[in-house]
Amino acid sequence: MKPTLYLGVALLACSLTANALAGELTAWVIDGESEKPYFNQLEETFNAKYGSEGVTLDVVPIPGYNEAIQAAAMSGDLPDIIMIDGPNMASAAWAGTIQPISGLIDPSLTADLLPAVLGQGTYGPSGELYMVSPYDSGTILWGNKALLDKAGVRIPTSTADAWTREEMSEALGKLAELDEVEWPLDLKMNYTGEWLTYGFAPFAQSNGGDIIDRSTWTAEGTTNSEANVATLTELQNWNKNGWIVPASGGDNKFYGEKSAALAWVGNWMWPAHREGLGDDLVLIPPPKFGEVGSVSANGGWGWGVPASSTNLADIKLFLDYAMSSEQVAKYADTTGYVPSRTSAFSLSETYKDGGAGAIFAEVAQCCSIVRPVHPAYPVISSAWGNAVTNVLSGDVDVKAELDRAAQLIDQDIADNDGYPPFGGN
Repeated sequence: MKPTLYLGVALLACSLTANALAGELTAWVIDGESEKPYFNQLEETFNAKYGSEGVTLDVVPIPGYNEAIQAAAMSGDLPDIIMIDGPNMASAAWAGTIQPISGLIDPSLTADLLPAVLGQGTYGPSGELYMVSPYDSGTILWGNKALLDKAGVRIPTSTADAWTREEMSEALGKLAELDEVEWPLDLKMNYTGEWLTYGFAPFAQSNGGDIIDRSTWTAEGTTNSEANVATLTELQNWNKNGWIVPASGGDNKFYGEKSAALAWVGNWMWPAHREGLGDDLVLIPPPKFGEVGSVSANGGWGWGVPASSTNLADIKLFLDYAMSSEQVAKYADTTGYVPSRTSAFSLSETYKDGGAGAIFAEVAQCCSIVRPVHPAYPVISSAWGNAVTNVLSGDVDVKAELDRAAQLIDQDIADNDGYPPFGGN
């Protein structure tokens, strides 16, 4: 079964027609509250700069974004430019919904991208860029300094001195002894879906594991590896100890009730965490679960060009502008996400040297791992996520859960003949 988001699009891609007129660009974007101010200024400033040259931009936030993209692709009514969620890029490229953009991106810009951002947008079989993101998201430990100090827990300040797995376990034990702490660690078990891969794969990858073999595109022996079993067993033991906020605990134990001392979550939580903890908020690098060291999740929405788009000269003008260092820095300071270009860090109030997000900037440049760029990713993520949920929901056999996940992934890939041209087919 092909990924549902772009089901059937491959059959229609060749028949799509461009509706836009030269000089009139339309970009569909996600309808997010934190992004709206950025998109408003993107349209205004682009038009102020290029309107007199006959090129205008209409930025359109789209509710129910994924469903709208699918419907527009089926009807042949996609705009000039769309946003794509990183994990869906391979599905869209494989189905023929989007076209390569390597020729629309200046090589100096590509060279300036964070490695994981470049990897997220690169389609394996061709090695070409199909999407480019103005930001990267990442996972980090957020801490309540008052509680950490009271428990006598060391607070790491860089990936070089990040907690080992053993040190983190010891820290959780100390925090659990505080009267103020109900559960030491919030792993956002109240989240569902993609979080279970995005948020939990880094622990396994830090320990030398992964969720699929990225050379053979097989899951058996990798998804259910000894490293992954050891990682999820450790998390299961933390849960048995009563150290992890359960899904029923809700979202605000760390920043609202302050009954959790640590939270493992992404940079989208900046506003809530700042407001809730103020000066007690500290950022702590991802723990070293194993020999690989600190690992952060990667990814987010980026710019893509539908296969139907033909107004490429004007689209290149848009991409050059939207991906300029100045615009990338604005995206970061507006939304809280990490800039995707190294040259934009110094332009960002949050992520410049000495800025509040300095650790996030360090982690994004050294330690982010891209989720598998493969058309089967929705199945890979679902199978892994179900295993994580089951492991952290009770006293289940970790190896058996990962065996089941590996079988589901390999079966889907086999059912699709390896998703050629992946797998050497």
